[in-house]
Parts: sequence; C-alpha cells; structure tokens
Amino acid sequence: MKNLLKTTQLPGLSLSALFFLLSCGGNTPKQTSGNNPGTGTATANSTTEYFSVKIDGKLWEAFPDKEYKTYNVSYHELGKQLLIFTEANDGSRIDLSFHSATGLKPGNYPSTRNDNGIQSGVFYYPTAKSSDREMASTTADDPVQGNTVQIIKIDKTDKKAYIIEGTFSPVLHALYETNPQQKSQLTAGKFRVVYHPDSMHPGF
Repeated sequence: MKNLLKTTQLPGLSLSALFFLLSCGGNTPKQTSGNNPGTGTATANSTTEYFSVKIDGKLWEAFPDKEYKTYNVSYHELGKQLLIFTEANDGSRIDLSFHSATGLKPGNYPSTRNDNGIQSGVFYYPTAKSSDREMASTTADDPVQGNTVQIIKIDKTDKKAYIIEGTFSPVLHALYETNPQQKSQLTAGKFRVVYHPDSMHPGF
C-alpha cells in the first residue's frame, strides 16, 4: 500500500506545493551575484553562507546557487513563515520551514502548522526525481518536536540582506509506508543564509 503514515505529517499545501514554492517562490535576486555594485548587497557578498547536516551520521551538504551565489530563501508575510530551500550536488533536497505569529526572532521553532495550515519543520527529499516522493521524510507533529529548528541569530543591519543563522537536529519520519527508511536522525545541522527583502519580497 502507498498510504501515508499520517496525513498530519504533510505540509498544509501538500508536498506538490513545496515543489511549486521551490520553483517560483524563492528569493534569489540577480543582484546577489556581486555584478551590480551599489545595490546594498555588500553584507551578503561578504558573508559566507552554508548549510549542512548529518543524516544518520552521514554528512549532507548543500551549497549556494552557482549563478546567484546565495540560497533560495522565501518569506510569507501572511503566516510569518520563512522557508529555506537547499539542494545537494546529487539532487537531493532539504527544506526548512518555520514561523511565529509574533514575528521571527532567535529561539526554538516547533514542527507545527501556522494559522493558515502550512506545516513548519524539516523536509527531506533523498532523490532527484520530483515524481518520486515516496522516499520523502519530514518532522512529525504528533507528538510535536518543540525544537525542530533553533534560530541563533537574525542580523538585519543591512536592510537589504538579512543574515539568518541556526541549527537543527530533529528526527525525520517517512511520509509513506513504502519507504524502507522509516526514521532518520539528523545531527549537527547548521546553516547561515541571507534573505533579501525588496519590492517583491517583504521584510520582517
């Protein structure tokens, strides 16, 4: 059977919605490549971004986009939700999503849904095929993992380039019964990414 283990593990707009957000909702402006002086991106260009984690002890690492020199980061003002989309060289992906009704700031963020029903947490897609989602895993919200993502620092000194640093080490649970890896432990997860507010991407 290809039934979900628990429907509560799915993001509020389904996994397909996350793929849509990845393709068109991210914040990867061309000015971050460093070829457009005077655009207010000096902080981003001088900041080393990174994203890595160990999955059951094996290092998984994603790098900034080769063209834009930054990660794909998106902010949804309605739900006060930040999403970080990353991809490794082999095409596997890890997405982070976290929100707070009172606004984003340093602290712990659980694997819960926001008021609009969109799931927060960690989402892992180990294969490059977008159609092969049966291998996907995510943080369960029953019971809630209260410290799924820890935000250590949000530096908004540069109003056009927010620097966001954090860690994450939750347990992942398979979305489908057909996934032979029903549970995975993430350890030593860490990231530093830059979000670029502009006319199309609101600040927070």
